[in-house]
Order: sequence, then structure tokens, then C-alpha cells
Amino acid sequence: MNLIRYTILLLMAGLLTRCTLIPGTEEVIPKVTTGVLEVDFKLPPTSLPATKIHRIDLSIARSADSLYRGLFISSANVFDDKSLYRFVLSPGTYYYQAGVTCSCLGDSCLWGGFPGGRYGVRWAIDRVEIKLGEVIRESPSFQ
Repeated sequence: MNLIRYTILLLMAGLLTRCTLIPGTEEVIPKVTTGVLEVDFKLPPTSLPATKIHRIDLSIARSADSLYRGLFISSANVFDDKSLYRFVLSPGTYYYQAGVTCSCLGDSCLWGGFPGGRYGVRWAIDRVEIKLGEVIRESPSFQ
């Protein structure tokens, strides 16, 4: 059993020492083919307690129609304590939507600007142009 282990170790050591770079060759640096979208998903200003406003959705689609139909190319797993989200995308035009909801009791959500009251959703939808090798920073604007 030990003989087999030593034989395997010797073979592996021999293979590792033979994997050296050929002198005169250079590393190939891959070309940048994407851009980055950073979404600073801040909660909208409201008179309601901050602990009762929750992020529920941040999705990206290629067209406004795809966004409406729910055909997203990427969607973030949003959290209440995280506001910055990054998407690596190929260059082009994209549409994104961000959604927040309210979980206050009574009519507080309704008077705080959330349609339908408790668990009503406010949406921010916008268009963004991704450029090759650039970081584009967006911040959703809730109406």
C-alpha cells in the first residue's frame, strides 16, 4: 500500500516539474467583453419606520416588454441590509426594476405612499446603457 502511494507521489512530482513555461512566451491577457452595472438600491425616503420597508425585487431584462413579461436575464437576491448590487453584462441597452414593500399595520402603509396599504409595492423602473469595460452606477428613483 505504501509502495503505491510513493509511486503515485513520484509520478505527480515528475509531472509538476515538467509543467514549466517556455522561455520567450508571454501570458495572454483576455480581452474585456463586458461592462458592470452597479445598482445602489437605497430605500425611498418615507415617514414610516425604516425597519418596516423591505426590498423585494431587483431584476434586469433586455427590453421593457421582457421586463413586463417577467423574462429577466438576471435577478438579484435582495436583502434589507444590503444596498449595493453588481451585474456583469455584455454591452447594450437594458431595463431594470426595483421594488419595495411596506409591512406596517393599519393604514400606515397606505398613507406612507404604498398603493393598497400593507404589503403594497412601489416600483422604480429605468433604462441603462452598458458600455464595454465601464462600471455604470445607477440608483433607482421611486415615485
